[in-house]
Amino acid sequence: MADIAKCNDVHCPSKEYCYRFTAPASEVWQSYGGFSREDDADNCDMFWANGKCKYCNLENDNHKMGCETRKVTVFYEQMEKEVHQNRSNLNE
Repeated sequence: MADIAKCNDVHCPSKEYCYRFTAPASEVWQSYGGFSREDDADNCDMFWANGKCKYCNLENDNHKMGCETRKVTVFYEQMEKEVHQNRSNLNE
């Protein structure tokens, strides 16, 4: 049970990735908020990421090969390696 104001906007495109929507409700007492959003979580003042990737729906930093988050992570890791290699070459 989460001691938070939950969201009940079933039409929100980010509901599966928001803790306010996916958190378990109290069986005895649960408050719900009328949160404002435009089209997605980036425009919702109360969006609370629940740990799921919004592109591939996997948790704990495990991503499918085609996932946008994975592609960006791999890109940054490659860039970091290149920067370190270039710094090493400059120091020689």
